[in-house]
Amino acid sequence: MLYHPTELVKSQDVIVRVGSISGARPVITQSGGTFTVSGAPTLYTLQAATTGSVAFNDGNTEFYLLGGGGFADSVIVTSQATAAITSYFQKDVDGTVFVPNSFDEAFQVITAARYDKNAEVYVEINKQLGVSGTTFFYDRVAYVSRVMNYNESYPADNLVEVTFDLISRGRIGIHQNAENTGSLIPTAPNS
Repeated sequence: MLYHPTELVKSQDVIVRVGSISGARPVITQSGGTFTVSGAPTLYTLQAATTGSVAFNDGNTEFYLLGGGGFADSVIVTSQATAAITSYFQKDVDGTVFVPNSFDEAFQVITAARYDKNAEVYVEINKQLGVSGTTFFYDRVAYVSRVMNYNESYPADNLVEVTFDLISRGRIGIHQNAENTGSLIPTAPNS
């Protein structure tokens, strides 16, 4: 039973941040309901995202045991996360200055996958849960990914839309009550 509408997390409080990986992958260490990351790249907020969804897929191996009465059992052997994102194609604005020959920093991280088939992206998806003073609490999911299924759409009467999937490679970090001093919701363009 829902007691009050303020208990719901609003989609406008979901922040997707990405960073380009060059060299070694960041190391994600999961410990219970928290994780730490060492070697994370500089993160930029994907500010033009309009929709997103995240799926956690477990690879399951089914097995049967002799004398088990013919019933199947199973064990999870792999896990993978996939974030499906829809965004607008975004040009760069640094502060209040339009940069005519560049993409937004976060969008540049994503579009690099069009020509660099080995490009990996560190992604964090943060759902704001609440605030206490200057401490903001987030449900955070983080992983190294590869941009797949990149697609641009050119409607005649609308903005250029881009859809893509961020499919995990390696460990997935999940942190139920990640603390951050200050809000992750952007108040200015990436720079």
